[in-house]
This record gives sequence, structure tokens and C-alpha cells, in this order.
Amino acid sequence: MPEYWVIDVRGERGFIFRLQENQQYQEVERSHVLQGLTTNLLQQTLGKLPQETNIQVATWFAQQIAQL
Repeated sequence: MPEYWVIDVRGERGFIFRLQENQQYQEVERSHVLQGLTTNLLQQTLGKLPQETNIQVATWFAQQIAQL
């Protein structure tokens, strides 16, 4: 199923949208493209940006993805 993600860095929010059978996109909490990825994980990752470097946050996110 096609989907896309919207990342709002300033608002520290992530959104996942999945294409439905009616050809409309609907917001969902969990990705089907990257099994286990949730909007909660996206938000946790974005929440780390003010306190850590981009590389530290990217490393943490990669570790979380590897555990999925």
C-alpha cells in the first residue's frame, strides 16, 4: 500500500498517511512500508533534536528501526 510521511520538525510531530481503496489518503498510526514504525516513534525522535546533535538523533533512530 502506498503511503507517505509528513515530518513537522518545529512541531515535533510525524504523520503517516496510507492510500485507501477509495484512492484517498487516511492518517494512520503505524506504517505498513516500514513494519513497526509508528507516529509515536517519529515524535520521540523529533523530540530529541533540541537536546542532541542530528547525528546522535539519527543514530538513535537507526537503532530503534533495527530493533523493529
